Amino acid sequence: MSAPLSQPAFPRPRRGRPPTPGLRDRILRAAETIFARRDYHEVQMDDVVEACGVGKGTLYRYFPSKQRLYFAVMFDGIQRLRVELEAAVGTEEPPAQKVHRIVHRTLAFFWDRRFFFSLIHRSEHKSTGEAREWLRYRGALSRVIRETLDAAVAAGQVRRIDTRIATEMLLGMMRGVNRYRTDDDRLDALVAAVVDVFMGGVGTQTGRRIVAERRPVRA
Repeated sequence: MSAPLSQPAFPRPRRGRPPTPGLRDRILRAAETIFARRDYHEVQMDDVVEACGVGKGTLYRYFPSKQRLYFAVMFDGIQRLRVELEAAVGTEEPPAQKVHRIVHRTLAFFWDRRFFFSLIHRSEHKSTGEAREWLRYRGALSRVIRETLDAAVAAGQVRRIDTRIATEMLLGMMRGVNRYRTDDDRLDALVAAVVDVFMGGVGTQTGRRIVAERRPVRA
């Protein structure tokens, strides 16, 4: 299991009254719910104030701008997803089965967070401090997937491919499904579609058989 990433160098409460235990996390949880339901430009700091029940001055003491708050929510979210994926693959199951678990956990995580990473995806190729920090967190998440694919290759369940590129392909498929799914789509059906297409391309006959015979996956 990889070591926890250090917290980004922002934001911390400004000087003055000492921080209230748990308040930063409470603000992040409230902001996460709001950013998950609306696009970035639709969110106002007043919405967060109302949702978490703090004064505007307190909010700005912890997060001086909407952008700083947004990035704090993003980094917190992707780190929690990484922890979930590490737990999902930390089993004795065949690696091909773990690919299914990765897809299931990832799509489930984003199911109610459709707008979650809209701004960061538009800025991840810029050379800002936030973009570099995002790439560091994203790299840690990608590493969990790549190591799982490496194990699947070693076990003969995935063909000898470039697992770095295969990881990006799988992430891209999941991002596309999250972005373009409809209200009629169901999680399990979309998980099955992604896994079938992905393993149909990179999987060996053994790997595809393991996925086809998989046990039900719990969220």
